[in-house]
Amino acid sequence: MWALTNVELLDGIGLHIQRGGLLIDDLGIIRAIEANYIPNAGIPVIDGHGLLCLPGFIDAHSHIGLSTSGETLGSQDVNETSDPVTADLRALDGIYPKDPAILEALKAGITASYVTMGSANVISGIGTTVHMAGDTVEEMVMVPAAGMKVAMGENPIRVHGGQKRRPSSRPAVAAVLREWLEKARRYQLDTSRSLKDWDPRLESLGMVIRGDIPLRVHSHRSDDIATAHRVISEFKVRMVIDHGTEADLLSEQILAWGVPVVTGPSFSTRGKAELRHKGFWTPARLIQQGIVTAIASDHPVVPAEYLPLYAGMAMRHGIDLSQALASITIAPAQITGVSGRVGALRIGLEADLVLFEGNPLVSLQAKTKHVWITGKTVYQA
Repeated sequence: MWALTNVELLDGIGLHIQRGGLLIDDLGIIRAIEANYIPNAGIPVIDGHGLLCLPGFIDAHSHIGLSTSGETLGSQDVNETSDPVTADLRALDGIYPKDPAILEALKAGITASYVTMGSANVISGIGTTVHMAGDTVEEMVMVPAAGMKVAMGENPIRVHGGQKRRPSSRPAVAAVLREWLEKARRYQLDTSRSLKDWDPRLESLGMVIRGDIPLRVHSHRSDDIATAHRVISEFKVRMVIDHGTEADLLSEQILAWGVPVVTGPSFSTRGKAELRHKGFWTPARLIQQGIVTAIASDHPVVPAEYLPLYAGMAMRHGIDLSQALASITIAPAQITGVSGRVGALRIGLEADLVLFEGNPLVSLQAKTKHVWITGKTVYQA
């Protein structure tokens, strides 16, 4: 058990204590949060010297560890382009814990990421939520299966249409998605199936049909977002909009659907037609509408280590500091299945904490001084 004292405590859901402290138990759980906190005698104390303490940042859409920083195509395991449906793939089977980008992200205060397969296929596989520290994937994993990747629009059309197989059009993307969700629905209902009927792709999609995990839908254009919802709503399964470049154009509908959105990478160039509307106004407008919205890096499209900068850029478009901070803490925690563990400064949550000199959402000069994951030091400047 130890205590962090003399810090400014801030999270995105209402906590702001100018001179506060926390008590962390031996399991890395926050047991006390108080202003002017003085721990009991004998408890080890770290003096924060008035620095800013934030919850660890969470990158809600990343390929970190799958696309290894500084290496060639042979170390890029994001896409398996041999088939438009590879639902049985698991991102955690390709994560390289020694990817240099993981340590760079950690040093910037990112303590967790949702690592997903890529968007080459209509259904690409299972994403996982991981902590940003550990020698093996087993040490990093928080939620082994946290979402199933689906992609609409240009990417699967380009990859598979270019190989002269379906899909080569938007209606075909929707048809492939509908076909496999229906197959998975029937597979789950068929209690008489034998070993010869076993299908690893349908087994994985069973998690979607049962509601265990959401479909994480890569969709930029507003028509692709609407099409994805039209198809998915037939099966009454959960959905998250990923990227959502034009999601703000459908904000009223998305709010009514009750679907969260992971936006980004808004800091990149407009490299294809789907991105013409891209900008930080999208997450700002969604947040203002009351939609659960996370801002993500889509690493390596833009580097994960600058995630707080991306959240800060959205403040130019009308959201406040708390809302921006929530977009990289509690909102991604909710979307990636870890809000019962991390994402805020609350008693009972894990002590994923970052100590900053300055505020990284508003100052380019802010410096990370100390990072803890479940109460253990994983980086110290």
